Amino acid sequence: MSYPLFLQRSAMLMGEEGIAKLSLSTVALVGLGGVGGGALEGLVRAGVGHLHLVDDDVFSISNLNRQILSDRGNMGKDKVEVAKERALSINPDIDIHIHKTFVLPEVELPFGEFDFLIDAIDTLKAKIFLAEKCKEFGIGEVACLGMGNRFDPSLIRCGDLYQTQGDPLAKAMRRACRKRGIDSLRVIYSLEEPTSPLFKVESSSTTRRDVPGSLPFVPPVAGYLASYEAIRFLLSE
Repeated sequence: MSYPLFLQRSAMLMGEEGIAKLSLSTVALVGLGGVGGGALEGLVRAGVGHLHLVDDDVFSISNLNRQILSDRGNMGKDKVEVAKERALSINPDIDIHIHKTFVLPEVELPFGEFDFLIDAIDTLKAKIFLAEKCKEFGIGEVACLGMGNRFDPSLIRCGDLYQTQGDPLAKAMRRACRKRGIDSLRVIYSLEEPTSPLFKVESSSTTRRDVPGSLPFVPPVAGYLASYEAIRFLLSE
């Protein structure tokens, strides 16, 4: 047996060659909230050997209802640091690079090192920037669309951006991607129409006007599906 013991049951389905492929692969995970935390779990437990984690946020009390990386001992701590600690507690041999930053055009990330990128952020400009960079560098990518104000995790799907309907973020992304010649993009999206919140909560963010409602099971399921897309892509290469 030439793989870590904790991957034995994964090897039963992916084979030793598949485990070896994943151990040599590099995935960038951008965003470590409700969706990104689920994606991290899937990537680490599947045996991806090299990770770049990107997030500028810290944990707050509002994260506890849905973000798997959050607990009361992590309040105020950097999400990238907590994510790194959790990943190493599962697989101490994983190679992790953390980037405590927002995704902006002036931010330098080592795109040339990435085999795959998971976009788990919710800012349109940053999502388009990542899609452009992935096209430029030939990086496999999956982008997660809106998961807020939704109840039913069984309605989350993987598909192409241009096949989605009823998601305002997807509509804006399609328009922006067309202008940039991006004619295909794998996305995680929900078939469920978003629900109107029963009341409003003020946002402390300068980039978000309306805070969406959220539940414990929708964002993490989207994250796990995103990690599945990454693993599926890497094994097919």
